[in-house]
Amino acid sequence: MKSISLSNNTFKRRINDIAADIKSQIINRVKLSRFFAISCNEFTDIVNSAQLIVYVRCIGGDIIQEEILYSQSLIAGTTCEDIFNSISNSVEKNDLDWKKLTGLCTDGAPALIGVRSGLAKKLKEKNPAMISTHCTSDSAKRIVNYIKSSALNSRLFSSLYEDLDSDHKVLLFHTEIC
Repeated sequence: MKSISLSNNTFKRRINDIAADIKSQIINRVKLSRFFAISCNEFTDIVNSAQLIVYVRCIGGDIIQEEILYSQSLIAGTTCEDIFNSISNSVEKNDLDWKKLTGLCTDGAPALIGVRSGLAKKLKEKNPAMISTHCTSDSAKRIVNYIKSSALNSRLFSSLYEDLDSDHKVLLFHTEIC
């Protein structure tokens, strides 16, 4: 194998073929599933470019599967309309059934969680039965940091651990890694 010389174009084509195959498998799993849910994360990368990652969760056989549905640069902007158009284009391009979209989970971006004009409202127009949730990791981090910010709170929480006969005795302080 080491003696086979391949050009950069050949590598690029093979990588694109593999990516297309993986995407096709994911789309087929979503189509075969009775329901699916999406999770959106909008962020700004290191070069100050807005990015959107959409995850999909569906039932495959007897297990719940979660994959990245797609990732896209948001060149036009990060408004609710831009994000909705991106998701709508993906759903329609991949021939997914809006009625099967049963859930949406979003981060704290205002364009995603707006009650009157956010993404959830727009997606509910496509499927009124869809349930929308907001990611709880930010709230959990704030709660942990509040408890750990005070020695008294930490002792009270440790006492609660003991009363509940928990395997865990200490709550770890949450810090940002990056």
